[in-house]
Amino acid sequence: MKHFFLYVLSLMTILGTITRAEAKDPEDAESQHVIVTLKSGEKVDGYIRRGWHAESSLFKKENFSFKITKTPEDKDPIEYTAEDVESIEYVEVTENNPDGIRWESRPLAVPNFSSRYNTQQRLLCVDKVGKNATVYWWKVWTATGTNFSNRQLVTYFGVRFHNDPEGIVYTYPLVNSMLMDKKYPGLKDFCKNWFKGPEGKVHKNEAKENDAWILDMYDAYLAQQGNK
Repeated sequence: MKHFFLYVLSLMTILGTITRAEAKDPEDAESQHVIVTLKSGEKVDGYIRRGWHAESSLFKKENFSFKITKTPEDKDPIEYTAEDVESIEYVEVTENNPDGIRWESRPLAVPNFSSRYNTQQRLLCVDKVGKNATVYWWKVWTATGTNFSNRQLVTYFGVRFHNDPEGIVYTYPLVNSMLMDKKYPGLKDFCKNWFKGPEGKVHKNEAKENDAWILDMYDAYLAQQGNK
């Protein structure tokens, strides 16, 4: 029972934080101004009423659905999901925008017992675009603490290889898995060996300072494949 009350208290605190975060002053409305590109190619200009971000998704799918209005004062929001849109871009571009600048709807690899190739459509933030791949980040809620009574936000990073016709995004650990064997022969072992040998230490230090280190690794993998 004690853990239950702690969980409820934690939940109320989180909800209060979310409410304050979304109750922006009128002068801050432009920070919620976005251009949504639908699957049809149509572009919708609007203002975020309820975000897709994990911080706003305690009782719904994270990084999946959101609501926008035509104007900041509009009381009739329109709901979209990751299955409806291609991308979302913030109009007010700031270097340190905590929400990111561009979000894309991509199939995220989520292996399960039914299928190791299972995916879920999600909205993911573009972190860095490379020559042969793109890195994304997103946040999710995870249960922590005794009896998993607490929840905390965790940031994940994933990569989409540009030569993948399905455009699937893989979390970094999955690049070391058997999921790579069919589409990218040898990539699993190449990634594991990236942090070994004479240059392994250098690569480890680079990875600590650069979340997009996997772009260099994939470029090197493709170069090796081309030399075979």
